[in-house]
This record gives sequence, structure tokens and C-alpha cells, in this order.
Amino acid sequence: MKTLATFFLFLFSFSLNAQNFFDEADALFSKHVKDGLVNYAAIKKNPAALNALIKQIATAPNYKAEEEKAFLINAYNVFVIQGIVENYPVEGPLKIDGFFDKQTFNLRGSKTTLNELEKVKLAKQFPDVRLHFVLVCAAVGCPKLASFAYTGKELESQLESQTRKTINDPTFIRLEGPNAKVSQIFDWYTADFGGKEQVVPFIQKYLIKKVKLNPKYSFYEYDWSLNNL
Repeated sequence: MKTLATFFLFLFSFSLNAQNFFDEADALFSKHVKDGLVNYAAIKKNPAALNALIKQIATAPNYKAEEEKAFLINAYNVFVIQGIVENYPVEGPLKIDGFFDKQTFNLRGSKTTLNELEKVKLAKQFPDVRLHFVLVCAAVGCPKLASFAYTGKELESQLESQTRKTINDPTFIRLEGPNAKVSQIFDWYTADFGGKEQVVPFIQKYLIKKVKLNPKYSFYEYDWSLNNL
């Protein structure tokens, strides 16, 4: 009987800790993110909430299915904020040496880079092209950072919503009649979208404005300046 009670107490504690992480991540994003921009100065001035999240990511358990996917998305976005805050003020992520492939962060007690987290731990475990619209690299050229945390329960609708918002952002997909200038994300990750010929159909799928796009498209230069509020 005592063993059974201990087991249920463990499950309750596990669930509570998981919920605490998602709630606290949601609080950080909702307080410091507005219109996709981040108030890095305010976080640097009072880093207690960020530091608490960093500690939770360092000791987090393994979650199941969609909750694990949501956890890793949030962890990536928290790590990006951490990396910028540690170097703030800074003009952008590329001004920090090795920001994506050298600087390491503590994920469950192991060191990981942002590239490893994105391309190995997330993309290989959860192949989903919509990740490109929710993982935000601290640059103006990125899709806009959400002012909420992703959760396992709502992840599917959140991924769809953020992808649709990004595709319909006139600064991200620039339409001139049937002609489109698109983010270099579609160039760097062409294979994820099924090849060059599948980029326009993907964009067309999410466009609210019903425009028959020219299958030929061009790229505009990526803006690596900081997404600073």
C-alpha cells in the first residue's frame, strides 16, 4: 500500500513539474514578447524567470509524444533568449561567435548547441516542416516569436496557426501579384519542403488571399539584425 502511494505521489509530482515548466515558459513569453519582438533589456535586468526556466530544462524528465515535441520547441526558444541575454547588448545572433554551432546549453544535464537541438533532437525525432515557423533564431528575418509557450495538448493547432500567420505575414512572403519573394528559409531547407517545386504549393496551401502564384519565385536577403523590442 505504501509503495502504491509512493508511486502515485511520484506521478503527481512529475505532472506538476511538467505543468510548472509550461506555465512558467508561457509567463516569460507573454510578458517579454510583443509582436514577435523580445524585450531582452528587461530580461537582462531581471533574469530570475529566465534562470528558473534554464534550471528546469537542465533537469527536465523525458516527456511523451507531443508534450516532448512542445518541450523541445520551448527549450530552443528559451536557449536563444538565454544566448542573447548573456551577450546583450548585441546587434544580432551572428555577431556572437558560434551562436548556433559552438555555444552550448544545458539540456537534461548534457551540452547541446542550437543546431543540434533543432536538427538532431527535434527534426529527426519529430520530422515536421512547420518547426521552421516556430523555432525563432533571434533575428528580424525569422518568423515572429510567439508570445506563448507551446503545449502538448494544443501543439497541432499552435503549429498550424503559427505557420499560417507566418506565411500570411507580408514581410515574410512578399507578393507582387502572382509573383512571390520568399524567405531564404525556403532555400536553406528546400529538402524539408519536398524540393524546389514544392515551395510554392506549400505557400499556396496556407495563403488566406487566394492568389494563383507563379511557380517561379525569388529570395530576398535575410535580415539578421536582432528582433529586439
